[in-house]
Amino acid sequence: MRFVGKRSRHLALGAAFLAALALAGQEPSSLDRKTYPAQDAHEGVTVAARPVPDTPEAEEIFGKNAAAPRAGILPVELVILNQRSEPVRVNLERILVVTDVARFAQVEPAETAWALYPSPKSKKPARTGSIPRPPEDKNRNKREEAEAALRSRQLRAGVVGPGGQARGYRYFDLRSAELDLTQARVYIPEVVTLPEEQPLFFFEISLKPYARD
Repeated sequence: MRFVGKRSRHLALGAAFLAALALAGQEPSSLDRKTYPAQDAHEGVTVAARPVPDTPEAEEIFGKNAAAPRAGILPVELVILNQRSEPVRVNLERILVVTDVARFAQVEPAETAWALYPSPKSKKPARTGSIPRPPEDKNRNKREEAEAALRSRQLRAGVVGPGGQARGYRYFDLRSAELDLTQARVYIPEVVTLPEEQPLFFFEISLKPYARD
């Protein structure tokens, strides 16, 4: 996985911003564009996206053993802010990272962990007729740790209440691919209000603010 594009300045994590609001007892009425420069808003719903393409940054967020970019997996932080008077539901499974020529689907934390730490290959028996022993899986603990770290930070709350927000990461499969962040977008095709299931406009969030040289 390789990223191309112009260099952007380092942007702070959204956690500090949201935590500060919580400590102040305030509900955010909007998402700070300095913290989240990539966002899209329609009909009272705002969605921000922040990719994490670099292994060092991923290690800071998920831990040394769960740096998904090392295996060609792109974590994308998503923040959903609902300013409507009714709940909304986002179909998280249908979210894609897209360019004009490619579409990148999601992978689950377990698959990401296996991509980071594959199972050992079986060795041929030492002599004909002998029963081969299964190879020792030295990566098992690291794999389990990585899966737990990725899953604990995964965005799983697809329903956001009135005036509420949801925040977390989804993981996209970029293995053996080149992603130009100047052309990449997060595409969210399905957002509906509840309980009527009334569809809202789709969201398409350009990742160009995070492009690098």
